[in-house]
Amino acid sequence: MFKPNVAQNPPFDITRASHVRYLVSDLDQSLRFYTEVLGFVLSDRDGDVAYLRGIEEAAHHSIVLTQKGVQGATAECLGMRVRTEDDLHVARDHFIAAGGTAEFIERPYQGPSLLTSFGEGMPPIELVAGMETRPRMLNDFASQKGGRALRLDHYQCVVPDVPTAVDKFQALGFRPSKYTTDIDSGRVLSIFLTRKNNPHDLVLAPAAGPRLHHAAFVVSDLQAMIRAADVAGNMGWGRNVEHGPGRHGPPNGIFLYFRDPDGNRIELILPPMQFMDPEDAPNAWNSTQSISLVPWGGGPPQRWREEMTLFDGIEPAGGPLARWTSLGGGTAKQGGENGA
Repeated sequence: MFKPNVAQNPPFDITRASHVRYLVSDLDQSLRFYTEVLGFVLSDRDGDVAYLRGIEEAAHHSIVLTQKGVQGATAECLGMRVRTEDDLHVARDHFIAAGGTAEFIERPYQGPSLLTSFGEGMPPIELVAGMETRPRMLNDFASQKGGRALRLDHYQCVVPDVPTAVDKFQALGFRPSKYTTDIDSGRVLSIFLTRKNNPHDLVLAPAAGPRLHHAAFVVSDLQAMIRAADVAGNMGWGRNVEHGPGRHGPPNGIFLYFRDPDGNRIELILPPMQFMDPEDAPNAWNSTQSISLVPWGGGPPQRWREEMTLFDGIEPAGGPLARWTSLGGGTAKQGGENGA
């Protein structure tokens, strides 16, 4: 039986999911997709690197696209914000003591940045203490395009050992808002972890990893999702609308999944419910309750269960790449029908 064990006074203060760095094969084509279809704002472009933000975001970027000779969906790392620069120095010592890695790096438009990993099977995470700012475009209605993406919400990753990963992130103050357990063993199969006041900053599920299943961004309403899909169809990317609209049981959210030109999966979601008070208990589900996890709408295509973004230079550990077990389904199933 899983019992949350969240550090009440974590060694350093992670505040939220911040940004994701993708490697792309054709930057001009990717920019067309992210700006015209999804509605992101171009903050800056420096040669083969472009920085994008949602229309509600003041921080310089929540997506970084770097043109590089890649084949298929590839990411460099995930970003998390910390409260102060002092947190970065404490974080460096923490990751190294935990058997991982931590290295200070220079990033344009960011404050001090620390690239970290807990080791094999765990996603690389870039911690940053600050960013340059740009004007919010939320009220500049004439310039808004496509799905009018508002802001980054969360990432979903697969890792070979979810319980161990959960322990490491709970030690950093991540709270579980929802989790699924195996009906027979009680072992944690998937989990939603949060540092801000909604259900998720990082979602973990079991499979060969680390791999990134998707990054999720908030949009204002269902019409914004439909408009993004319509624009994708007009621009020749109709088949890149992969799954949805539908509803996730937890956290009660409407979703629509897209694939960018390189195959990276982007989820658009409506504003999530609040999950903020200490007495808010996580929702517990078991591996037989998949119908409650997606209460209506068709199930995802098989590629949604199997195809994911690789992290550059990291070989996934823990089993066959195609196998993504028990995310909302029974242990006898390959794949599942939940996500975030």
